[in-house]
Parts: sequence; C-alpha cells; structure tokens
Amino acid sequence: MKIFKNILDFYIQSSLHIAVAIFSLVRITEISLQLSNDTTLELTIFFGTIVGYNFLKYFEAFQKGNFDLNKNRYLVGLTFLSAIATLFYFLQLNNSLQIYFIKIGLLVVLYPFLRKFGFWKLFLVSFCVTAITVYAPIIQHNAFSDDEKIILFQRFLIVISLMIPFEILDSETDDKTLKTIPQRFGVFKAKLFGISLLVSFVFLEFFKDKIEISNFAVAIITALFIGFTTFKRDKYYTSFWVESVPIIWLVLLF
Repeated sequence: MKIFKNILDFYIQSSLHIAVAIFSLVRITEISLQLSNDTTLELTIFFGTIVGYNFLKYFEAFQKGNFDLNKNRYLVGLTFLSAIATLFYFLQLNNSLQIYFIKIGLLVVLYPFLRKFGFWKLFLVSFCVTAITVYAPIIQHNAFSDDEKIILFQRFLIVISLMIPFEILDSETDDKTLKTIPQRFGVFKAKLFGISLLVSFVFLEFFKDKIEISNFAVAIITALFIGFTTFKRDKYYTSFWVESVPIIWLVLLF
C-alpha cells in the first residue's frame, strides 16, 4: 500500500497527472471539432506541461534554497527528459505555432511574479490553458468557425470553474494580501461564482451546430466537486480527483 501511495504521490508531484489532463483537453478539442489528431502537437503540449508546471510549483522553493536536489532527483530527471522531449517535438512544429508557444511560454515564466495579483490568477491560468488546448489545435489546422469560438470561450469558463476548489482550499494558507476570490468574497460566493460559470458553459452549448451530451455531464461533475469542497478535504481531492475531470471528460466523449 505504501508503494502504491509513493507512486501516486510521484505521479501527482511530478506533474504527470496534470500533463495527462491537459493532453486530454487537447484531444477533446480535436474530437469535438473533428480535427485530425496531431501527435507532434499533442506531445509538445504533454511534455511542455510537465516542464512548465514543475517550474511553477518548485520555482519559489528553488529560489529560496529549500529545494533538495538529491531528495527530488527523480522529479528533476523526469523534468530534464521532458524538456528534451519538448524541444524535440517543438522543433517539428511550423514556425507560426513555434512563435505562438514561445509567447505562451513567456506568460508561464512571468506567472510566479504575477501571482501576487491573486484575483487575476484564475483568469491568467485559464487563458494559458485555453490558448494551449483549444487555440493551438485550431491554428494548427487553419480553421476558425463559430463553433471554434464557442468552444474557446467554453474552455475558458470551465477551467476557471475547475480552479475554484483549489482557490478555496488554498485560501487558508495563501497570503491574505493576494485577495483571491474566496478571500475577498467568502467560500459560498466563490462556489456560486464557479457554478454560475458552468451555467454559462452549458448555455453556450445550445449555440453550437453539434450539441455534445458529454459537456452537460462534465458540467454536473465539476459543479459537484465545487459544491463538496471543504477545508477538511485532503490534498488528493484537488490534486488528483478535480484534476481528473478532463480525463473523465475525454472518456465520456469517446
């Protein structure tokens, strides 16, 4: 049991789980818009997510000298190999997409410094995730119809909603000067905000040429996760279960 827990912890802490979730969002976009799957693009995003998220998670600890390289040698090794893989697949992308990813990468690099603007953190993260998982596949295939615009906005809304449980659980330990949504308006209003975004997400579905039932199911699942978020939840509630929603979404879509 301890071995399983250690494997699970490494899977989460190394950002492999979030990378699978982001990869799932890319595949959802491709399937929903009937785009041919692009393995090079998908793998660039998958490995790039590991590098990007590990940079965000451990930047502060490394900066302060609290990051134990020996203790985290497997994590460092995985991140290094992922960086090589990211570069390998990135160089195979067309020039316009490479420039696009560089711009998104700059936003990721700036994130630790922009994090102090806690209220806007949600929107910055959601913008980056949406840009990578929706807009990148669209520009790769040179297609931008009304459905693409709707899906782009829907993804932005649902990613913010998925971050609400994280915001609530972190609000007790976050610096009060960050003024995140739960800190400013309280837990109940933060939940209400997240669920109201899901209502908008569902409402937009009716304007698409092809309505996807899986989107309604995912909205309900996300609303339940938001509703059942309490300070008593353990770390796996958000870092594993909430982050599994995109994976569940992909399975439902299939």
